[in-house]
Amino acid sequence: MTKKSIIKKVVVVVMVVIFAGFSGVFAAGEDRADGFTVTVVDDLNREIRLEKKPERIISLSPNITEILFALGLDEEIVGVTTYADYPEAALEKEKIGTIVEPNIEKIISLKPDLVFAAGINKLETVFTLKKLGIKVAGFNPTRVNDIFVTIKKIGKLTGKSKEARAMVTSMYIEMAEIQELVDAALKDRPRPRVFYEIWSDPLYTAGKNTFIDDVINLAGGVNIGAKAPGKWPQFNLEQLLIENPDVYISSLHSAPGKVTVEKIKKRTGYSSLKAVKNNRVYIVDQNLVSRPSPRIIKGLKEFVKALFPELRDKINDM
Repeated sequence: MTKKSIIKKVVVVVMVVIFAGFSGVFAAGEDRADGFTVTVVDDLNREIRLEKKPERIISLSPNITEILFALGLDEEIVGVTTYADYPEAALEKEKIGTIVEPNIEKIISLKPDLVFAAGINKLETVFTLKKLGIKVAGFNPTRVNDIFVTIKKIGKLTGKSKEARAMVTSMYIEMAEIQELVDAALKDRPRPRVFYEIWSDPLYTAGKNTFIDDVINLAGGVNIGAKAPGKWPQFNLEQLLIENPDVYISSLHSAPGKVTVEKIKKRTGYSSLKAVKNNRVYIVDQNLVSRPSPRIIKGLKEFVKALFPELRDKINDM
């Protein structure tokens, strides 16, 4: 390990400690063995107060389901949506309907003492559950740093503060190690310009101030979608040809049917793209980058490998 690497890790740990110190701005109370009383402000700007550690938890969003499992809450999770497919244990949990149309009666029957919702869920669902006397906490991380904050808040609400802090610290350190590799690869060369395809027909990408935009920047690229208005802008072929990305990344589930590199290259007009000419078209697992969860670090690694193929072995060894 180089001196520079050691210094960077120390800086990251200090940042995490400082971040943890400011967590009181967002959450109050402590999940101690001798008592459990916590108050957390969720992303709907509501104070969520719990006087008992939740024992029956329902998640209305796959990304929150992933966070809950990562915190070791397998036994407490009693219900998830039909879209919850990670980890494998999520597939065995009781299904409460879809993200958009959860079955309220099913939720009631499971007798949850805490339900987690996300920005992808309807506000109507949150308000309906609240009227029924069910405690609901809503979190909608839109940036990479928001993911860390969300993990800490969920950890606080579930009595897993220690585990949440450890997870966030580990993620920060891993990001620092990745950043060191990226910085070295970028020495004396420009950042590659990247287009990330969320959906192919019509063509959608990630705009500015989104966690996918953050991932592209952290991976050493320039997100050409950041120029377009909105967080999830639609692109047309003319815009794409004008921007002419160096690297084209598509998500695995971006369109009905199997997405392949060859199919992307054969699309009308794509043959003139630099990314196609130079064989810089890649496909990544959509769930690694489209879900603001702990797996965002894995998504970041996939982007780094696409942008800097020479780093593939080093990233795989991390």
